[in-house]
Amino acid sequence: MSYPRPTDDPTSPSRERRVKVGVGDLAVVTDDATLTTSGLGSCVAVAVYDPETGARGLLHAMLPTAGGIRTPAPRPAKYVDSGVDTLVSELESVGASRPSMRAWLVGGAEMLDITEAVGPRNVVQAERVLDAASIPVLARDVGDTIGRTVHFAAGGALTVRAADGFERTL
Repeated sequence: MSYPRPTDDPTSPSRERRVKVGVGDLAVVTDDATLTTSGLGSCVAVAVYDPETGARGLLHAMLPTAGGIRTPAPRPAKYVDSGVDTLVSELESVGASRPSMRAWLVGGAEMLDITEAVGPRNVVQAERVLDAASIPVLARDVGDTIGRTVHFAAGGALTVRAADGFERTL
């Protein structure tokens, strides 16, 4: 599956190029564009950066696993497992090196009071897949019951804004 290349966001108040990553989607950039995603409740964002090449990617996955799907998932970025695999492949296709890659995890909140909350399972699955790919997780902003927005800037600066107004850089 081919992912559309990023485009300028004409609604951005500055001239900074922003690439919006929707739910169940991913994007990879090699320039100074800022990757953004919002609406992270139980979904998990996986941000991956190769400091040697400057290549960055952001995944906004909804569910932990594609399950028993034997053929490639029609929307691999919808699932943490196939989404991380696709994100890493896309980064490698633009020159990133797996041994240099570093990751951050954001989201995975428990937005609904249900017995098998999706958010924590998304986080656990992301950690498993990244560990299997030998990509270390540098920082996490996960769990709780609040939604988040992510801005992933050039140089690997990842800023998280929580729905309660709190902002932090991981």
